[in-house]
Amino acid sequence: MKILLLGSTGMLGSDCKELLSEDYEVIAPEKNELNIVSWDVVIENLQKISPDIVLNCAAFTDVDACEKEAFKVRKVNLEGPRNLAQGSARFNCKLIHISSDYVFNGKKSIPQPYFEDDPGDPLSAYGRSKMESEVAVRENSPNYIIVRTGWLYGINGENFITSILKKVLTQKGRKKTLSVVDDQFGSPTWTYRLALQIKELLKRDTKGTFHATSEGYCTPLEYAKHVFKKLKVKVSLEPASLSDYHQRAKRPRNCILENRLLKKHGSNIMRPWNEDLDAFLDQYGSSLVKQARAKKR
Repeated sequence: MKILLLGSTGMLGSDCKELLSEDYEVIAPEKNELNIVSWDVVIENLQKISPDIVLNCAAFTDVDACEKEAFKVRKVNLEGPRNLAQGSARFNCKLIHISSDYVFNGKKSIPQPYFEDDPGDPLSAYGRSKMESEVAVRENSPNYIIVRTGWLYGINGENFITSILKKVLTQKGRKKTLSVVDDQFGSPTWTYRLALQIKELLKRDTKGTFHATSEGYCTPLEYAKHVFKKLKVKVSLEPASLSDYHQRAKRPRNCILENRLLKKHGSNIMRPWNEDLDAFLDQYGSSLVKQARAKKR
């Protein structure tokens, strides 16, 4: 089976490239080789490569920047997936498209999760673009999988873990402090595990919209506590509210997704968030600490 992978240099895309290459032929062009916002380029490459699967991990994911980059976010997050969906339909490929927990408004009471068939109601330009991309995929591709996920971390990119380590380990003086949100809830999800889940879905020849996040949930403050304790980094953590941060884009308070359809199909391999986080930090924690400290110099 031949897979055309878009966004292969990103955090999720790089893990997908490594894992899927073990069993499949993976074609992973750079953005300048295959820009998904160009219809002619998409069609030309689909015709030339003739993939069985198109896996789209490419997206404009800077949530705050999306608020002021309306043209770019529409091109990358909506028109690109639409081109891939229409092209996949023309050449009889399955399309796998990555979406986000930000398609929901987060107003469900904690700990009620969001299910695959809950209506979308995004709060931000990024969330709207991801919801519209889902519609574009469903309307234009007869053979698709949409994977909604969130709170991703991995070794190949900037994420919550790299951000908090940098903020703490570049502080001057002995006493380290950090304010972290304590009224938002979600499931920290390792991109390696998500790549394994995508691989599992490929084996089953299924179709539809699936949620795929780690099992269980926490706040960013609990997430940060777990990271610093595991890495033995001494820091004084202070709880903060989402409203304390005057960010350009609104964030949903409840980002908890239930992997209901994966479980129904017997294909859920997602693990508890703390178990995967421990495995990730066991493997990469020391190098992440060294990298964060190096930025102090």
